[in-house]
Amino acid sequence: MLFTTRSLYAVKNYWLPLFLLLTACGTNSSDTLAPAYHNPVVQPYTDSIKAYPDEARWYFLRAQALASVHEDSLSLLDVLQAYQLDSLNPSYPEALGFLYLNMGQAAKAQTAFQRRLKLLPGDARTRLLLSRSYLQGGQMAEAQEQVDKVLRAAPDYPDALYAQAQIKAAQNDTPAAITYTQMALKVDSGYYDAAYQLADYYGAMKHPKTVDQYKYTFQLDTLNADPLFDIGYFYEQQQQWQQAKAAYHNCLMYDRDYTEAYLQTGKILLRQDSAEKALRIFNLAITTAPNSAEAYYQKGVAFELTGQKDSAGEAYRQALVFKPHHQEATEALKRLGQ
Repeated sequence: MLFTTRSLYAVKNYWLPLFLLLTACGTNSSDTLAPAYHNPVVQPYTDSIKAYPDEARWYFLRAQALASVHEDSLSLLDVLQAYQLDSLNPSYPEALGFLYLNMGQAAKAQTAFQRRLKLLPGDARTRLLLSRSYLQGGQMAEAQEQVDKVLRAAPDYPDALYAQAQIKAAQNDTPAAITYTQMALKVDSGYYDAAYQLADYYGAMKHPKTVDQYKYTFQLDTLNADPLFDIGYFYEQQQQWQQAKAAYHNCLMYDRDYTEAYLQTGKILLRQDSAEKALRIFNLAITTAPNSAEAYYQKGVAFELTGQKDSAGEAYRQALVFKPHHQEATEALKRLGQ
């Protein structure tokens, strides 16, 4: 299911940003002509909708297919259509709630999850989703109420313990947040989001277990190099430059296209007066992300430090192509008189 994650409180890598207004769509000609609807992954469901335009499940299935090819705005419209056709299917308000949460529309998410709870009275998962939407809206008491109801019924439910940790973190009680996250992991040692969040909590406190916790998190999903990058960033924040570079290098060993690891390595090299080495690293960053304004800006900095002002100016201008309001690049061009 593309509309759910293992954790109800996932903090990394969830839905991509959505930007269309929330308006229900039908099957008008402009929609059916959208190229995404004819993607090979999506086409079977488009055909089914054409044949059975009043069946909600085909819109929902197409929404999942659209999400799988990163057409999330169109996916949202199909979920809305599915819900309009069948408001009694609990999967539809759940999907809407997730989407609203990731758009920062807490009140609409609350409404969606409340509707789901009416369809599934007492459902623990829905209560935790509702709690999450209250938390996003800054309604601490309401968020706590939903979590309390779940914990009274199931004191060792990992998602509820993790939800409690999130509330404590929002209240700036990091020690309590750590305790509840540890409790969730004690029940389920493979709880990826809890493991990652615990590493982040440790990092914020400069805890000696920070690096080990990130390594543990990486072992839970070796296809995701984010924890390895975070090790580098943790060392960088401590100004442990050599350890940071080694960690970024390790990150790149697992993911050669990890642009941020190149960028951070290059920035450290600039600090160490190794502008020529940094220049090579920034070129690698551009190879992985050709439209990165930051990579071109940093390349300009490296050129400028090596006295290549014309090349620096060209790089700064390229940064502005991809990010017209890049303040540092604009200031750098003024400094160069270009």
